[in-house]
Amino acid sequence: MRVLAPLAMIVTLALPLRAAPASDLLTRMAALNPNLHAFTATLHVRVSMKTFPFLTANLIGTYYYKVPDKTKVAFSKGIPIPGLASQFDTLYAHIESPSRWPHVYAVAVVSDDGRTTVFKLTPRKAGNVEHIDATVDDKRATVTSMRWNYANGGYAEMTNSYGRVQGNVLVESQTGHVDEPGYVADLDSTIDNYAINPTLPDSVFTQ
Repeated sequence: MRVLAPLAMIVTLALPLRAAPASDLLTRMAALNPNLHAFTATLHVRVSMKTFPFLTANLIGTYYYKVPDKTKVAFSKGIPIPGLASQFDTLYAHIESPSRWPHVYAVAVVSDDGRTTVFKLTPRKAGNVEHIDATVDDKRATVTSMRWNYANGGYAEMTNSYGRVQGNVLVESQTGHVDEPGYVADLDSTIDNYAINPTLPDSVFTQ
């Protein structure tokens, strides 16, 4: 018995640690920036069209966010063709905060290897988005990538890199790809000039 006890301990230590429950991860994600209530930031996007008219454009816009679920992107410079602004406005502005996921989506865990968890987010309200694949860093509780799978067969995907702004963990750069009927594009973006907790009236998001 004295020999078996140390052996049992060694075997236990050799086994992989069990991942924390998905609910715990979602709770940590929702609590990531507890003192952040709103922000504005400058969004720089380089768009490389892979379909006609095969152009490359540099877009500049303002990103607005206010808890719990108000977001808006307004592009002001670099729009080369009509309609392009609204397409990318929609893509960037409809990224729900993890605190909202259980309310907006049916949330399911696809995989969890102890380091990375992949969630499947199915909208509770039917629309063009069929489901979203969201990959999360378990340790940092940050969304490293998202892929929107559309009912029309298209998709958009985004990979995030983070930094700290006044103690908050926020996205500083992104790479992405959009493949929709009618256009295909690669995206590279940076987000800077964050203003933390400005006063943002609700009218900003309805203009």
